Amino acid sequence: MATARAAEHEQGLTRVFARLLARPLIPALALVLITLLALWQTTQIRVAVDLSGLIGSQTQGAQAMTRYSERFAPFRAEEVLLVRAPSFASDAALTALENLVLELQFVDGVAQVISLPGLPAPGRTGAWLSGPELAGLSPAARLQLMRAESPLAAQILSESLDATLISVAAERGAAGDGFAARVMAAAGSVPELDVTPVGLLEVQRAIAVELIHDLRVLVPAAVVICLLVSAVLFRSVRAVAVISLPPIAGLVWFLGFLGATGTAIDPLMGALPVVLIVLAFSDSIHVYHAAIGALSSDTPRAEGLARALAQTAPAAAFTSLTTLIAFASLALPDSPSLNAMAWAGAVGMVLCLIAVLAMTPVLMWALGVPRAGTRAPGLFSRIVPPALALSRHGRLVAVLALGLLGGVWALQSRSEVGFRYADYLPQGAPVTEALAMMDDSGLGSDRMLVVVEADPDAPLDRVRRAANAIYGPDAAAFTEGEAGARMLERMSAQDGSAHALPVQMPIAARDIRADEALSALETRLAGAGLAAETHVVGPGYALLVEGPRIVESLRFGLYATILSITLLVALVYRSIRLALAGLVANLIPIMGVEAWLVLLGREVTIMNMIALTVAFGIAIDDTLHFLNRFRLARGDTAGRVTQAVHEAGPPMAATTLILLAGLVVTLASSLPGLSIFGGLIALAVGLALLADLFLLPGLIRWSLK
Repeated sequence: MATARAAEHEQGLTRVFARLLARPLIPALALVLITLLALWQTTQIRVAVDLSGLIGSQTQGAQAMTRYSERFAPFRAEEVLLVRAPSFASDAALTALENLVLELQFVDGVAQVISLPGLPAPGRTGAWLSGPELAGLSPAARLQLMRAESPLAAQILSESLDATLISVAAERGAAGDGFAARVMAAAGSVPELDVTPVGLLEVQRAIAVELIHDLRVLVPAAVVICLLVSAVLFRSVRAVAVISLPPIAGLVWFLGFLGATGTAIDPLMGALPVVLIVLAFSDSIHVYHAAIGALSSDTPRAEGLARALAQTAPAAAFTSLTTLIAFASLALPDSPSLNAMAWAGAVGMVLCLIAVLAMTPVLMWALGVPRAGTRAPGLFSRIVPPALALSRHGRLVAVLALGLLGGVWALQSRSEVGFRYADYLPQGAPVTEALAMMDDSGLGSDRMLVVVEADPDAPLDRVRRAANAIYGPDAAAFTEGEAGARMLERMSAQDGSAHALPVQMPIAARDIRADEALSALETRLAGAGLAAETHVVGPGYALLVEGPRIVESLRFGLYATILSITLLVALVYRSIRLALAGLVANLIPIMGVEAWLVLLGREVTIMNMIALTVAFGIAIDDTLHFLNRFRLARGDTAGRVTQAVHEAGPPMAATTLILLAGLVVTLASSLPGLSIFGGLIALAVGLALLADLFLLPGLIRWSLK
């Protein structure tokens, strides 16, 4: 019954492709029109970077910021400036710093400037740095005294006295690129100082610049590399045209869809165009390779092509479906950025599949390739004998596969989850170098707030203990007296029920986990008996806390993807044993990649887990093409495996080469997250080919004997 139904479906598809090959002119015109329309819409593509989009509004980190805004004041967009001089321990440098602050205060749209010259003096109103208390001291002595007696000064002035931070808050509705440009123009009027914009807003602008660069350079580079590999494999301009034009059109359709719907490309989606183009090339090569095989007999060309397309289309659709399922699992976390990538990736897969299946017959008709007698590329034919030789030892292969699976599973179980802010910082960008310098100098690269709930019976007791825990011994002295009361009033909630103490945290360092300093801070607060009475808030804190939770949600999505695809394979091929053989062959590369991260001492981050999830959806493609050829073969199990290896092995190797070559371009991205994403997928795909060639055939022979 199942065989008859499959034959009926194949005959139906054969008739559809036969009609396309017989009357291709109207479909060809329609495809050209759709492509031109999509190409026009690509001009509307925009890039938008908002790292807060990684966490949803209902997450604990986002809710904490909402509660803070209700009790204290709304978070305002700030331009943070790192100001450097050979040394501020000179009258000339301090005068230049005061001039800079004055210039910034007169910038249109500025609501507040927080700086070292603006810190209030203890015991009176007015500035401390230029006040009479410090007038008799040298510049170095003034700065060192301020750092010693005020934790706020220590937060914005480096111990080496050569760097300080200035925060420029914009009026409501004034923030944006124009405001940032005005701020930097004012900073440029004081040439004695080196001013570099830092902070979240500048990081996001730097990421946007690199994303635009990647779209303009890496995506065309991936297309060119895929074209070159196709030319080496098939040695025919017409063949390359048939193979390459559908994937390129599919990518144009996807980009046009993004432009037409106003969907912005963000850091998570940055590598998606490259992934789609290499996957579409992979499907196109499988289709063309099948067409060559179909025309090796004496059947009429149109009939042979239609049958080859009908036999390959289900496998191509199935492989796209598995990758679509992997993308869909990204919708599980409460993360707007991940959710956008989920549906955008799914739409992209569908559009690229339609382009390959609809355009390939038309191009074959228009260009007259492949012709009867065309030989399949022999570049990878040498992989067939060793794959077949190993497949004859089914029991040995099963033991080897289970041993490998157990080994990578043991290593993978030791992995830790985390969040690396550095994954999103463009390498070599001024803001990245500035943040690293801030971390090294003790200034910290992100400002957070420690909210201390007041004790009605002793309103300042907890604040003083928290200050000692945050800033160091005796730091609570700044809360004493009239000056301390005024300072605490500025940090108080609107109803006086809590205080928010600022703290600079080093979260951008590349050689340590971003949450190490945060964990140390929380440990110190707990040691002061304030674990229940304090909590940290801020955009950076929300990313550090919610990042691991997102990773765990993505891990659950990966497991759901693996289970769903395994059940789907069992249903389609009517065999639990085949599904389990494919599962073993594909778990090894995915867990192997995670084991590799463990060996490198790297935790599993959001970008890593996205890569593993998408990689599984891609890695199983070769398995499905092999199982499709196994299904179409006739004879006993051994003979069918042999035929499947001969027919599927070379194109599997060719498509893997395309995937690796295309994904390698992501390593040139200056955004670490994108290069990690492409690199891990490439590693998984390479391992998957080895598993599908040298383990899957033997597993099938052993399990179905």
